[in-house]
Amino acid sequence: MSAAATAVEWVLRQLSADQVRELAAAAEPCDRPPDSLAGAVRGGTPVAVDAVTRLVLAWRATPELSGAGVALALRVGLAASERADRRQVRPVWTGPEAKGNQRLTAAVLHELIAGARARILLVSFAAHTVASVAADLRGAAERGVGIDVVFETARDSDGGYDAADDRPFGDIVGIRRWRWPAERRARHALLHAKALVIDGRRALVGSANLTHRALTANLELGVLIDDPAVAGAIELHVKHLVDAGVMVQLDR
Repeated sequence: MSAAATAVEWVLRQLSADQVRELAAAAEPCDRPPDSLAGAVRGGTPVAVDAVTRLVLAWRATPELSGAGVALALRVGLAASERADRRQVRPVWTGPEAKGNQRLTAAVLHELIAGARARILLVSFAAHTVASVAADLRGAAERGVGIDVVFETARDSDGGYDAADDRPFGDIVGIRRWRWPAERRARHALLHAKALVIDGRRALVGSANLTHRALTANLELGVLIDDPAVAGAIELHVKHLVDAGVMVQLDR
């Protein structure tokens, strides 16, 4: 990595987003770095001023580098940093010592479904009509959110699953229910995935089935993923399975 690239990286680490934007605006019209560049950063701490000073020295040692180039590097780096900040992965638990709404499976399910604006994809091996989840899904359906539920059935599982409810959330109007027919899978294969995807942007993936025990008593672990690339990929794969005829709609 060049000295200038290292200096830009250090600036991005030490300055706030607003300070980086101010610095980029000040550098852009300059052919060579002015001595006053550090003064363009309002409220700069000594560490921030030192970071800008390093950038100035590296810029001076790189004659082919223009102010427009410095500004572009700062803005591109800032945009990448802000995108990375929006992509968060957090653990989600059920079981002993799991405290706080951000770490409890049932609370995260409620948060995600309540926040859905366009579509919900729910995949579960065991899918029971849990009252709290049913209430949230009913509210989403009433808001006009499209809801798809993919789940295992006793008739398709070759004895691998004893379904307590072969038509989960059956009284909620508008839900589409999907199954993986036995004749379209290998013998003894199970639909064992568990995931919730909201608007193709957020996803909860983990061990918990959609059952009362999994949401209240078991020791279960999942991850909450705030990343449209990952959430969208999960949603896209299930759509591909439907389009390819691997999954079929239960109610048809």
